[in-house]
This record gives sequence, C-alpha cells and structure tokens, in this order.
Amino acid sequence: MAEGDSSPDYWQMICDHRDKILAFIKETDWTEVKNKDGIRITYKDTGQGRMFHIETELNVPPATARRYFTPGPQGLRDKFARKNIKDFKVVHEADKYIIAHEIFAGNMIVSDRDMVCVYGGEDQCDIGAYMVHSSVEHPDCPPQPKPVRATKHIAGQMLLRVDGDPNKCVFHGVALVDMGGMMPASMVQSFQPKKMFENATQLKQAIANKFHEAN
Repeated sequence: MAEGDSSPDYWQMICDHRDKILAFIKETDWTEVKNKDGIRITYKDTGQGRMFHIETELNVPPATARRYFTPGPQGLRDKFARKNIKDFKVVHEADKYIIAHEIFAGNMIVSDRDMVCVYGGEDQCDIGAYMVHSSVEHPDCPPQPKPVRATKHIAGQMLLRVDGDPNKCVFHGVALVDMGGMMPASMVQSFQPKKMFENATQLKQAIANKFHEAN
C-alpha cells in the first residue's frame, strides 16, 4: 500500500474504535440475551444494526488473553479459532497493525463470508490490553461474487485489569457486523449470540487447559 498524506491513518482508526468500544461497554441500556456459566451476552440496536456485547472473567492476565484474539505469528487466534477461518491473508503489515483478508466458512444455510479488516491493539495499556478489528477497503481485495462480503462496522475485545489480581481480567467483546447478502436480520440476531457464547465457552476451556502455554 502506498504511504503518504492521503493514506488512511489506520492506527488512529484503531484508537478511535477502542475509545468507542470502551464507551459502549459502560452504557447501561443493554438488553440481556443470555447469562449462563459466568458469560453474559447483551445487545442494543443502533442505526447500523444490532450490536452485541459479551462479558466474562478470564483466569489469565490481560496480555495473555489478548494472544487469543491476535492474528498472525505472534498471536493464537489462527490456531485457536482455525475451525471458523477458511483462509487468512495479510495484505499489508505495519509496526502497530495489519490489514488482512479473511474468509469465514459458512454452513448449509449461510454461505462463506469474507472481510478485509485492520487489526491492531496493545498488550500493556491503562486498561489492561485490547484488540480492535474493523472493515476497511483495499485495492488488492475487491468484493467478488463469492464469498459474500461482510462488514465489521466496529468490533473488538477489551481485556480489563482486575484490581488486586494481576492473574485475571474481565473480557468484554463488542461486535456490530453486517453479514451482507440476502440474510434476514432475525437469523443474524438469533445466530450471533449463540456463536458468541460458544466461542467464549471454548476460550475459557482453552485457558483452563493452558492452550497458550502449549502454543
């Protein structure tokens, strides 16, 4: 990607989305969908669609938890979440972020989805750690007839320190995603909380099994 004054400031985009997510999780007008096994999922409707929020406590420090959401060789996401990811390609890499094209495997009623996203975060910061990822455009990855191009309006994970216990953090995940294609909103609104709960359960089990130490 050509660098210059006209290039988007991707790191600033990440910081802006981080601040938005932090503001969102402090709001109180969320509607609860599920609260089970220490995992709470809520939602709120916005002008861009339904935003979901998941919250749970993890028995690892924030920086360790972030590895589960970080793509590429320094992170665990591609190993940990590989059953969901059909293809992943870094198209631009910088000091603080990457831009990647990824394809997520569909199922019998949902076709494959692809996204071009900027990923970035910090292991050590005032709150603990975070990982933000949102859709961007890239000339090397224009939309194709297949798979369906989906859009992350805003998404990310906040891993907040727990006062008095450096070996724990509170995980907050926020996602506002347009799945694209001819998919009823009711289907997305039913499917997404179930998938978020499944992913969080898998994450907690992986942490209990010390997946991060083995990888």
